[in-house]
Amino acid sequence: MRENMRETLNTEITRKQFLQFSAGALLMVFGLHNILSLLSGNKTGHQALTPMPSDGREGFGSRRFGT
Repeated sequence: MRENMRETLNTEITRKQFLQFSAGALLMVFGLHNILSLLSGNKTGHQALTPMPSDGREGFGSRRFGT
């Protein structure tokens, strides 16, 4: 087992193979996260947009900074 792992880690790969492997691993991580969040019903990062209550004033300076 340990010898097999050493052989695998010591094999040389090209830059193209490395980038393909890295992109595949990244897509798997994000895809797995999306599938798990879909199955659990967790909607992280998705906020419902609600309109701001209007007090009759509109235009520049009518709202607090950052809201």
